[in-house]
Amino acid sequence: MENKYRYEEMMPAEFLEAIERMPVVIVPTGLLEWHGDHLPLGLDALKAHAVCLKIAEKLGGGIVLPPNYYGRPGYSRYAGTLTFSEPLMQLLFTELCDQLRKVGAQVIALITGHYGPCQVNFLKNFAQNYMAEHSGVTLIAKPEYEGVTINGEVPADHAGKWETSMFMYLYPELTHMENYQLDTPIRKIYDNPPHDWYKEKPTWTWKEDLSKSASKELGKQCVDTITDVISTEILAALNA
Repeated sequence: MENKYRYEEMMPAEFLEAIERMPVVIVPTGLLEWHGDHLPLGLDALKAHAVCLKIAEKLGGGIVLPPNYYGRPGYSRYAGTLTFSEPLMQLLFTELCDQLRKVGAQVIALITGHYGPCQVNFLKNFAQNYMAEHSGVTLIAKPEYEGVTINGEVPADHAGKWETSMFMYLYPELTHMENYQLDTPIRKIYDNPPHDWYKEKPTWTWKEDLSKSASKELGKQCVDTITDVISTEILAALNA
């Protein structure tokens, strides 16, 4: 069962046995961010958490942290979005990785379900710099879609066909397609928010009709391919 890989549900003896058997810790990270009216604000981290649990299941080991909702921007002006500064994120991930090294992690996989260059570049630069300063640990930092293609496409978007399909598969109870509109007016726009990265517009127009293009079946195909790629990469790092 997936539960046996959850850090927060392990007893101390279970944790010690798990980290000894496979010293891999997987960190699902995302953001609380607007994802249309059909998906929840926590989509990015929830999606990453479910994907990371399936990665551990394929590995037959490893420990998955609870989802982290602190990240870089982000559609900062849209309803419900919370974003954070790079200095704060630098400190958070530095101390987190220090703690994970303390408890025995040799491979740390930082898997972000929140995309965009602000988040992705931060994580990649952080991982590179951290490994340069600390021996004995390998960091893998990547958005879940990196190195993956489905039907010739990279499965990456913002609450579009790919994320909606993945969420249909992973969290059907939290996916509300009855609220979907092709042209979605934003219910609330914040004036002059911190970290105003994207300069958002008052209406979001989807590139395609998600009621026709998104599906649970496509989501499963996407998740299966992503977890194959990332689990292979983690094993390679562990055995290097």
